[in-house]
Amino acid sequence: MKRRFSDTLLLLLLFLAGNVSAQYGDHRNRKTDSLERVLESENPPRGEQLMRAYLDLMWGYLQTDGKRSAEYAHKAVDLSYKMNALNARVDALRILGLISYGGDDYETALDYFDQALNVTEQMKGDKRYEESDIDNNLSALYGSIANVYNMQDKAHLAIHYYQLAAPIFEKHHWMESTAILYYNIGELYSSMGNGEEAERTYLLAVAAAEASGDSLLMAMPHKGLAKLYLGSDLTKAEESAQICYDYYSRHVEEEREDYIVTLLVLARIQKKHYHDLDRAEALVNEATELINNDVGSETVGDLYNACCELAMERQQWQKAEEFAWKAIDAGESDTYNDLGSYVYLTQIYAELGDIQKVKECVTTVFNGMEQFATTNYQSSLSQMEVLYETEKKQAAIEQLKREKHWYAMGSVLVGCILLLLALLFFLLWRAVRQSKKTAVVKAKLDGELSERVRLAHDLHDRMGGLLTAIKQNIGDADGTAAELTDEAMREMRNVAHHLLPDALQRYGLRTALRDYCMTMKKVGFSFIGDEKHIENEEIAYCIVHELVNNAVKSADADHVQVQMIVDQENTTINVSDDGNGLIDLDAHGCTGLRGIRERVETIGGLMDVYAKPDEGCEINIVFKNDRKDD
Repeated sequence: MKRRFSDTLLLLLLFLAGNVSAQYGDHRNRKTDSLERVLESENPPRGEQLMRAYLDLMWGYLQTDGKRSAEYAHKAVDLSYKMNALNARVDALRILGLISYGGDDYETALDYFDQALNVTEQMKGDKRYEESDIDNNLSALYGSIANVYNMQDKAHLAIHYYQLAAPIFEKHHWMESTAILYYNIGELYSSMGNGEEAERTYLLAVAAAEASGDSLLMAMPHKGLAKLYLGSDLTKAEESAQICYDYYSRHVEEEREDYIVTLLVLARIQKKHYHDLDRAEALVNEATELINNDVGSETVGDLYNACCELAMERQQWQKAEEFAWKAIDAGESDTYNDLGSYVYLTQIYAELGDIQKVKECVTTVFNGMEQFATTNYQSSLSQMEVLYETEKKQAAIEQLKREKHWYAMGSVLVGCILLLLALLFFLLWRAVRQSKKTAVVKAKLDGELSERVRLAHDLHDRMGGLLTAIKQNIGDADGTAAELTDEAMREMRNVAHHLLPDALQRYGLRTALRDYCMTMKKVGFSFIGDEKHIENEEIAYCIVHELVNNAVKSADADHVQVQMIVDQENTTINVSDDGNGLIDLDAHGCTGLRGIRERVETIGGLMDVYAKPDEGCEINIVFKNDRKDD
């Protein structure tokens, strides 16, 4: 499900920013007809005037005729090579990216934006361009790339590029742009279930909006805060919702959907905080009258859920059932929000005495949570891989700059001094490259560990809460449904526990691996040596966790044996299986054999692989022991 954000304002603030003093510069009113007549005249413009005409025409046609806009953008790109006009080339490439973005061709859009970033890097060493020219390009391109990832539901990547744009906006005091950017980051964090970061960035958006004096930009983050506080602080929720109401109620036609969202928040506050069902129902009815074809399906679904909640409060179970199904049917496809509607249905059917439908709803919720957990986890790892590759690319660029700098200095020297400096440079370059590689891999590992902790908490808190609510709603009405719920809760706890178990911190790597292997039918575990804590236990646990999963799921192994040996100096971990001897794990695992080897090298270890097709695989890992203080 694609997330909804302030797309129109973001296009104006991030993409069409012409200079520091004119953030809202809108190119849609350029006179395309007169410009084209000039190009077709007997004395058409040349050089810089011709380039200016191409740029004006591509911007002028952007909102009305994408094909014509792209035609002039390509002409501008071609001319930019003849004139060595880097800034104009960035402008044209950005337009081509925006046109691809508007046509949902996200991969092509990213390619154009990446080309524009590369040209902007070239501008940094060119005295023709001011720092503000480069900052304009970078902020617009970072925002453009973030929007593409946002539309692809790649929240981690979108946040990363929004955060790259933030310091540029703040540096130039572009407060309108800053407010919208932090609002969008807050929306992303909220959609990920990270309430703490969502609140922090919403408040940053509020501060920027206050500095700008724009009442619309003030209402936007307060809308996010109001929804966020509904689950924790109803007084704060009401304060934020009132600020939204004061603005949106005066601009219903322009901000219809946001006004509906505000009315639903206020209705839930009336129900939860004041227990005034009549006032809550009046607010919901007002929201219902505003629904039309322009209102998004997610908002329509939330409206029906609010109606369902009111009917349940009044114990109108048939009516509540009808609204719950309307909420589910409102969306274009199954979403995480639909699970809430199915939770309502379990209670409704339990009250109506329809045990078969209770079972069906319980199964639907469990399957939906399992799919959500798997998709979320795989998507997060995939996005971290992209960020990892981006960091490596940036490190390579920085390294190239260092090489050029040292080469320029060394070129003025002669004889033995040149030779000495060249040797010193080579040694320094090799050390910096190794340091960069280690730092990037370490950052990736830290990100994966943090993601495991977040996902474990997410599964335990959000999913566990839903299952507990289902069990309470079912009660003792049916033993089979209760057993199914208990089994789902146990399985979800196991998944959350084994992402990064508490036993790892309390008792050490040996106990954590033993507990994990005991839960796997095909996996055995043995241990020899000292049981004290050692350094890098979290990384070692993640490595073994992935090796065992690869052996069971990718190598079709019937038996897997994990052996851990700890002596005074080294820890040795051996994972062997009788599978198909799969060596090319890159085609199957999340990070692959190369990624596992990088992790081992980061903690100063060595890894050997012994495998033959259809004869199993054995992987041996050895690393030094640096004792933790007990």
